[in-house]
Amino acid sequence: MQVLWRGNANAWECDELGHLNVRFYMAKAQEALAGLADHLGMHHAFAPDATATLIPRDVTVRFLAEARPGAPLRISGGVVSHDETSLTVAMILYHAASDIPAATFEIRAEHSHAETGRVFSWPQRSLKALSASLIERPEILTPRSLSQTPASDALSLTQADKLDLQEIGRGRINRDELDAFGRMRAEFGIGKVSDSVIHFSDGFPEQWQAFADNTPLTVASAVLESRLNFRRFPSQGEGFVIRSGLKSASETVRTLVHWALDPVTGKALWSMEAVACMLNLKTRKLERVSADRLADLQAKARPELSL
Repeated sequence: MQVLWRGNANAWECDELGHLNVRFYMAKAQEALAGLADHLGMHHAFAPDATATLIPRDVTVRFLAEARPGAPLRISGGVVSHDETSLTVAMILYHAASDIPAATFEIRAEHSHAETGRVFSWPQRSLKALSASLIERPEILTPRSLSQTPASDALSLTQADKLDLQEIGRGRINRDELDAFGRMRAEFGIGKVSDSVIHFSDGFPEQWQAFADNTPLTVASAVLESRLNFRRFPSQGEGFVIRSGLKSASETVRTLVHWALDPVTGKALWSMEAVACMLNLKTRKLERVSADRLADLQAKARPELSL
């Protein structure tokens, strides 16, 4: 693996739980993807004058250890596979001082025209560079609980209504959330969900009730692993609505599905499946739920939900 990024967990990137927010894990992985592009000879792949770029389509993230404010971090990675028009990248985010993995990323990205997003074949020079960058896929990347089935083509507002999925988020794509080509940056796929999930009372009733009662939070939701699939990256000023459902629940974890949809056309923009837990904010350990709470959660579960 090659070192693709070095930096730290800035205090302003950490959220109310006191650790690096999921959006910034993804943002750092995107910088690392650009670092990998350099090794492939695509030095301007993420610059405004690029002709070809790498557009992430399917991203799996595992969160393994908290990154607290100021923590020194690095990302190492390489190409684990490729075909005529895409590649799959493996990356590990390490706590640089201790060499302990903090997160892993597996990203399938398409070789695309920078402005139109049209997918096209790798040039011969890139194929040679891809072969030179190949690494064995680290076992640590393998998710424990996420579905590995292909993303569904049935996502829509109409389907969300039929399934009675809860609306947890609604908003716009802002100017500072765009990449060099005017498309929403990938980290906002998970970031918009993170900003909205506090409204998911069906999935995290403990948090919702604490705010309703105006009592201090003692436990809070934390994502353990997630998978995102991007159908279309919206541009500045476009709206989105997030509809969410609980897929399953156990004593220790909950699997959630989030659909980000175009509120005008009803079509899917991106979707996310996440395995989450309740984090005890004092012990910083996973909190088990009571039998009564588990029964309530399982009564709301929709196992048919898909990414």
